[in-house]
Amino acid sequence: MSIRLLLLEIGLFSKWRLITAIILSTILSAVTLFIIKNAVVGFINTSVVGSGMVTEFITLFGKRRVNDILYSSHWPFLLKLISFFIVFIFYFLLFYRREKRRLFFKSLNQLVTDTKKYVGSPDTKFKPVYQDKNLLQLTESINMIISKMDTLIMEERNAQRTKNELITNVSHDLRTPLTSILGYLSLITEDKYRDEVELRHYIDIAYEKSTLLHRLIQDLFEYTRVQNHQLKVKKEPLNIKEMLGQLVEHNLIEIEHRQFVCNETYCSNPLITEADGNLLIRVFENLLSNALKYGIKKKQIDICATLDNKNILVKVISYGNPIPALDLPHIFERFYQVDKSRGMHSESSGLGLAIAKSIVEIHEGEIKVESSVEKTVFSVYLKSLSQDEQSLK
Repeated sequence: MSIRLLLLEIGLFSKWRLITAIILSTILSAVTLFIIKNAVVGFINTSVVGSGMVTEFITLFGKRRVNDILYSSHWPFLLKLISFFIVFIFYFLLFYRREKRRLFFKSLNQLVTDTKKYVGSPDTKFKPVYQDKNLLQLTESINMIISKMDTLIMEERNAQRTKNELITNVSHDLRTPLTSILGYLSLITEDKYRDEVELRHYIDIAYEKSTLLHRLIQDLFEYTRVQNHQLKVKKEPLNIKEMLGQLVEHNLIEIEHRQFVCNETYCSNPLITEADGNLLIRVFENLLSNALKYGIKKKQIDICATLDNKNILVKVISYGNPIPALDLPHIFERFYQVDKSRGMHSESSGLGLAIAKSIVEIHEGEIKVESSVEKTVFSVYLKSLSQDEQSLK
């Protein structure tokens, strides 16, 4: 043990115990040296062996030199001082060990007490005041366990709240189109229509609401599968340029019908990632669909794909009303589009972006959004396969 650590531990002792230890060590040292001195003198005076040893010592060094050492120099005082210091340190260390042991058990008992308090009151905090190395490590371990438990409890509460909110939202969103379907079907079954044209109108509305209900149930089912990690993901090398090109081609009729222009910009480098194409296309279908719905200021969609360090960066840019800054952190939460006033579209389930985010995370990627008065940019980051990795695949 270093002198510095020893002094730090001594500094933890209470002052009156430290003073008591010093006083008792001084008294015991003086008494011990007095007893030793008398014992040695008595041994010399009463023992032939002791007297002989003294006589031989005087003969060896000379009587004058012995007298000089004993009576006319500083050696006797120095010898007494060193002897007293050695004996004092011995007794003080005994008191130190005893006090350290007492503090150890006191701290251990306090730790046990705090642990029992935590069982009854989870708000109890463990204060790392235990100076023993082992107790410090034990306290830190307990605090880590408690921190982990608090995190798990909080996650459990959030999961419960999320489940309750999900049930509430699903009930509301399923009930809305179902109520319309039942209402119009009721009018039809009760012959409450003027002519065949109005009958056809009622049937079209019921079909439209049924389609929305089917889409909502499908999205909800897919969202539940993604959240519960029940999706079967089959990753293979995927050319992002080809995938995006096919996506635009398949939606070209819808794009032209809405009188939009879609610009594609790809870098010259190969953009190959390892992904499940059927899942990943769902992400960009949703982003393209959102761009068509909300790009009302400038009917233009820009799709850009390039390399960003070791990642593939795909941007889907639309030009519509900005997303409020307060809403940006929550845009990937389920039912965002339904609950927010940015645009209430009856054909939207509000689960698309939540599903997209989960699919991107399954592929160890990241999806972000930035929005300004000028444009809204969704950025998707995916891992890029190097040439060596592509050859291995």
